[in-house]
Amino acid sequence: MVSTKKWTLATAIAAAIALPATALATTAGYFQLGYSSISDGMAGASAALPQDSMIQATNPAGIAFVGSRVDLGVAGFWPHRSYTSGAGVGGMPSPGSYGSSTNFFLIPHIGYSQRLSHDNYVGVAIYGNGGMSTNYHSPGAGATTGAGGPYYGGQTGVNLSQLFVQATYSRKFMRHDAIGLSLIFARQTFSADGLGAFGNDSTNSKALSGNGVSTSTGVGFKVGGQFRLMPGIDLGVAYSPRMSMSKFSRYSGLFAGGGRLDIPANGVIGLAFKPTASQVLAFDFQRIYYNDVPSIANPGPTNDEGCNPSTGTCATSPQDGDALGAPGGAGFGWQNISVYKIGYQLAVNRTVTARVGFAYNTQPIPASQVMLNVLAPGVIQRHVTAGFTVRTARRQDFTMAAMYGLPQSVYGNAPAGFGGAPIKISLHEYQVEANWGWKF
Repeated sequence: MVSTKKWTLATAIAAAIALPATALATTAGYFQLGYSSISDGMAGASAALPQDSMIQATNPAGIAFVGSRVDLGVAGFWPHRSYTSGAGVGGMPSPGSYGSSTNFFLIPHIGYSQRLSHDNYVGVAIYGNGGMSTNYHSPGAGATTGAGGPYYGGQTGVNLSQLFVQATYSRKFMRHDAIGLSLIFARQTFSADGLGAFGNDSTNSKALSGNGVSTSTGVGFKVGGQFRLMPGIDLGVAYSPRMSMSKFSRYSGLFAGGGRLDIPANGVIGLAFKPTASQVLAFDFQRIYYNDVPSIANPGPTNDEGCNPSTGTCATSPQDGDALGAPGGAGFGWQNISVYKIGYQLAVNRTVTARVGFAYNTQPIPASQVMLNVLAPGVIQRHVTAGFTVRTARRQDFTMAAMYGLPQSVYGNAPAGFGGAPIKISLHEYQVEANWGWKF
């Protein structure tokens, strides 16, 4: 059995290292609702309900109640992004209705947890946390700056991918209570095309668009706890502070601070209520602090940055439109969001467990910031989910889950400096995933 365990762990780690950073669109802003097929069946409501080794991605304390286990899973994700724009006065984006052509992504996850002693547990998890990817193919001609693309730059879009490798230690100090700590390594990749029209709104127009893939790395941590409040009611809490990432050097003229795109701080508190031995009702409240990260939170460009077209550089304005790439430069204008998740689980019999869930989040993108968010229309606010687990022989199980992100749009206008056109950005999405788990 020992050799089998070692082989399984080695295989999981090798497979994880070989995985590319996961290219995603958006769920709760651009964070995932949950990180495993079990939690996704309940809309991510899992902070106080550990059931597999991927719980460490939500709450590091949870692996103390999972024991020795391996989970291997993958999700198929179909986001449908689009925008509609009216005619501005020589401005952006290109008028008409257009959809992003990149609409399918695979999102793998791998989890491992190991009991060291009665009170001590360790784990490893590899997963994609979030990201965004859009690709608009030359919508049409217009304006004086060229033809095609939302910003008249031909094929236009961005691709932000994130891969997280998390190592966890959890200690159980009472029968139903535990605390945990995770060390997290993050790797991001990013590319952008078709943004040349913003050259005079950037501190470095040559590091704005069309420079291929750039890489960023960083290290952070997450702390968590799980506690029995009373029989049948458990509490889970976890928090991860802002993770400082290295700069995207090839895009220092796009992201504020010379190419910096950090991982926002985020925290969750959850309750799991078990009215009977076969039922669980779980609720999570999550807060994501997008305002922590200037590249995400600062208002977008307004075309009043005091640029010098002859040199392609800009002097940042002390007003509301600092140049792209500047220390306090323009961003995507996202707001902090609150995410509410509720899930219900029923053990139908000794073999089958069924789940349903619903999640709602506040809107990250205000109406005033729709122009640049054609590239990142993370506007969905409601998700419905369902799933099931079938337990098989030899302590193995198979789980499936499905998610539907209900259609959502945000209406606004481009800044007056970019023509003031009316804009609608829209998103709806589907996800189906599967997981194989083995408890040993």
